Amino acid sequence: MTARRSAPVAALGLTWREAPTAVREVASAPLSAEDVAGLRAQGLHGLVEVHTCARSLWLLAADDPSWVGALLQARLSARLIQAGCTASPELRVGDLAVRYLLRVSIGLDSFVEGEADVGGQVLDGFQAAAASAGVSADLQSAWRAVVDLGAEARREGLVRPGRGMGHLAVDTLLRENVPLDSAVGVVGHGRIAKQVCASLGRAGFPAPKVYNRTPSEAVHPLSAIPAAKHEGWVICSAASEPWFVPPAGARVVVDLGRPGQVIGRAIDLDALLGGFGLRMRDEARERADALVDAAVEHWRTRQRIHASHRVLARVQALRDEFVHDRVPELMAEVLDGMDAPTRKRMIAAAQQAVRRYSHEVLGALKETVG
Repeated sequence: MTARRSAPVAALGLTWREAPTAVREVASAPLSAEDVAGLRAQGLHGLVEVHTCARSLWLLAADDPSWVGALLQARLSARLIQAGCTASPELRVGDLAVRYLLRVSIGLDSFVEGEADVGGQVLDGFQAAAASAGVSADLQSAWRAVVDLGAEARREGLVRPGRGMGHLAVDTLLRENVPLDSAVGVVGHGRIAKQVCASLGRAGFPAPKVYNRTPSEAVHPLSAIPAAKHEGWVICSAASEPWFVPPAGARVVVDLGRPGQVIGRAIDLDALLGGFGLRMRDEARERADALVDAAVEHWRTRQRIHASHRVLARVQALRDEFVHDRVPELMAEVLDGMDAPTRKRMIAAAQQAVRRYSHEVLGALKETVG
């Protein structure tokens, strides 16, 4: 009961460790309106979804997060079984859910530890939830914790903008001996594609040629791809079906798309995520863990304060209801037979006495809870 009051949230996570990209793609399909309505009928207040190239995360707030989380876990597990996978998203409740969310948001649970991309993707998930169905007070508190922790981790250099899947893709090009003096083709113009371009520059490659569905002065149209001459390609698009056919001369194609975008031979996400990953330095990891611990404790404190304020608001509402409705009802028999002006004065006096006494009680409660 204590954990539920302090953190009425639950988180489910499914990563590259438990399921390949194609299976995670099945799990990350949008929930149906019927599914969401069913969860709301069981006490769901809000749901945030985060889907990246390496993980899916669902964060929910509910009256009983253990119960609603288990219902969502069962629904997602059924999808995975249909896809031929026996894995199940891991359910964490209360403070453990908040800790997991915060670790994910600063890249501590990433294949490339300390990456910056995932923090932006977590914030995108909160913003999408706020735009569609709104975000409950408990999820807003979690959102604030993510923002505050991310800012502190960046100030201390624990989260580095150039570190992420784009960094990993460029490392792969170098490992496959793509010449440093040759321009790489990059397909896509979103956050990951921009990270890839920045990583290529830091590695010493010339400015890449970028291709996208919406061309501009610096971005080439997709129709120019068949005639392009690049040994190395990085695909960052997000079409629902594979479409990219490597042109002649393409020797190394890294596919960061989810689902896979390449028709033919490519180094896809499953291949990239099959290695050992990139770890933070031990001292940086220890410092990041300490920041998460402090952020969780700060979250607990805020939740206790919010819970106390909710209790006080409820007590005050009950007091007002008693004064306005119950006092006249309780005094009706006592005042029977008195004239109307006298009854009115007596009821007003009783109401005022209750207000004075309850005001002292509420004042003492407020001092106690701060």
